[in-house]
Amino acid sequence: MKHILASLLLGTALLLSGGSYGKILPLKQIPGVDEGAMAAALDGDTLWIAGSRGSLFAFDVSIPNRPKRITKIRVLKNGRQMAICNGVAAIVGRQSGMALVDIRNPEKPKILSHYQSIELATGIDLTEHFAYIGNRIYGVETVDVSDPTRPRFLGNLLTEEAQSVKVAGKRVFAGDWSAGEIRIADASNPAALKLVGSLRLDGFGDGLDVQGNLLFASTGHHRKSGPRNLRPGNGHAVEIWDIRHPERPERLSIFRFPRFYNLGNDYWTVRVSGKYAFCADTHNGFFVLDVSDPKRPVCIGHAKLREIVEKKRYDAQGGILYNSSLPDAVSSLAVGRGVVYLCGHKTGLYLAELPGIAAPRKADPSPERKAVPAPIPELRGFAGYRTEGMVREAAVRGDVAFLAASEDGIHSVRLGEKEIRRLQHYPENFAFDLKIRGNTLYAAENEKGIGVYKIRENGVLEPEARIAMPWGLDCQRIWAPEKTDIVIVSDHGGWIFFLDVRDPKRAREVFRHNQVGIVYSDLLTHQLVGGRYLFFNWHNSGYAWYDMAGGTAALANWKRTRFATHRGGAASLGNFCLAVADGGYYLLRPNQDGMPSDWKRIRIAGKTLVGVPSVDGNTAVLSYRRTGEITVLDIRDPLRPVWDRKRSLTVPGMPGTVCFFRNRMVIPAGYAGVYLELEQEKTPGRSGTK
Repeated sequence: MKHILASLLLGTALLLSGGSYGKILPLKQIPGVDEGAMAAALDGDTLWIAGSRGSLFAFDVSIPNRPKRITKIRVLKNGRQMAICNGVAAIVGRQSGMALVDIRNPEKPKILSHYQSIELATGIDLTEHFAYIGNRIYGVETVDVSDPTRPRFLGNLLTEEAQSVKVAGKRVFAGDWSAGEIRIADASNPAALKLVGSLRLDGFGDGLDVQGNLLFASTGHHRKSGPRNLRPGNGHAVEIWDIRHPERPERLSIFRFPRFYNLGNDYWTVRVSGKYAFCADTHNGFFVLDVSDPKRPVCIGHAKLREIVEKKRYDAQGGILYNSSLPDAVSSLAVGRGVVYLCGHKTGLYLAELPGIAAPRKADPSPERKAVPAPIPELRGFAGYRTEGMVREAAVRGDVAFLAASEDGIHSVRLGEKEIRRLQHYPENFAFDLKIRGNTLYAAENEKGIGVYKIRENGVLEPEARIAMPWGLDCQRIWAPEKTDIVIVSDHGGWIFFLDVRDPKRAREVFRHNQVGIVYSDLLTHQLVGGRYLFFNWHNSGYAWYDMAGGTAALANWKRTRFATHRGGAASLGNFCLAVADGGYYLLRPNQDGMPSDWKRIRIAGKTLVGVPSVDGNTAVLSYRRTGEITVLDIRDPLRPVWDRKRSLTVPGMPGTVCFFRNRMVIPAGYAGVYLELEQEKTPGRSGTK
């Protein structure tokens, strides 16, 4: 701990004194951005700023060093990155997806559409007809935006954790954060990106830019090489690569910034124009590199934003290091005529005057290509049903299934022996998730909060109430366990909320809990374990048990040790919890305490178990959304599970949690719609069939 602290202080001292980072550049803070500034982009004489709370700001920069605010509109709940092409701005906001905005009239920008991406949208680049979205663990998603009022899913390239995306010529480049790599894809067919190469960075990969045959990658957090005690906080750098041969990229140089680590902010950006690279490195500030010789870059100047009070500083393991005031983090930048515009993560907009150095770069020509979407395959032994949106989750009551189809609202369908037939469609109700308890359906309806509906005959939904999310958050995950009057909701962020809905028109919060990390997936048991408890495997942050006795909710046990990630999940199995993690699963007693390393892990020879489980009698089904893998297990003896290879399969569309109809699987499959397993011949020893 001491060596980390000493190193951080030394790095800060170097930064403040200049050292090898050139002269200290004066900055001017620009009024008009009344929330954190997250992304900046220029369109002629207009500077556009995406705010941390989802606003879009327009500034007149006809006089570059005197920006004047023109307008502000609300676009998303969050803002992360932005790209502009032909009078359209594309803004992504993590769980808020992507918004397309007509910016041809800066005084009256117009929201054209909202597109809910596969997952947490953090990266974006835009051409005339296509948007490329970085969806973290779900890779790079291609969207047809030739009609920006009706964006349409085209395809997805799976990577490790795509944070940023850049289109250059016939290539798409993705900053793969956790892998510390840049992925290079052939975009000859935008609907079917094809990986052609990758380059290994010496830090966590994020922002990038391409100029000619050179790729500039900004990295942060930790180094990948060198002695382990020197890796924490030492990954901050810009790497320059020769990509003339994308299958054999060559690193030309690395320029390192001061050593620093803060878990809360990881925004790294590099923008190149002419012989200069302009770099944003979070709390380290802003740097200007002369890259006229890409093998020997030289830092000619740097600056830091004004200090803010940070309640916490973190060490490399995520523990609190000390409390401090810090310079605000530079989250992004845009290069103008003789100036660079800087985004302060919490403090708004700044500019640095750099006459003779800063100059806008002309947009790189992107040859238009025809997208040829791959046909969605029919699955042998399954009936299918398609919607206009992504079917994220499904819930079954009797022979009726309700589908959460994102922008396409809620569908109700009748499940038959050999087909799925539409009953009702509610296109006005954006639905991210839904659950059924008794004759009530609870729907996670994004910014509209929680929709509560009575289920009538033939899949008819009768609105009963609408519940606002705490703090005005979007509602994207919802659970409604039986034998309680509680619903649990999340916005994909680090909080879950327990709401008493006995009177849905007067719902009240009874408990809330948060952890470090993101609610990536369906990580809470749908039903009570042992008739009393719920189990949650927090992404990257341990596990928690919640006591639901007495008609309320309370934290029963919270173990802050890494247990599982998005690769697993948990389901109630009577008096046990079946928790998938570490390539197998654990059978946990209600409110079981202890360290996962001491628990018995149940495995299957030759098979790595991943995915969110659901249980139907003697059958457990694991749905791994990232790859589409559906694993069916016979758990008549849960200590000795048998892998049912015949029923296991891979589906397109990134499936959600599997539910059941008469012992047959109902698989919500994203852009592929929903699949219903058809009745098959009974096989000796096969479970889950009649």
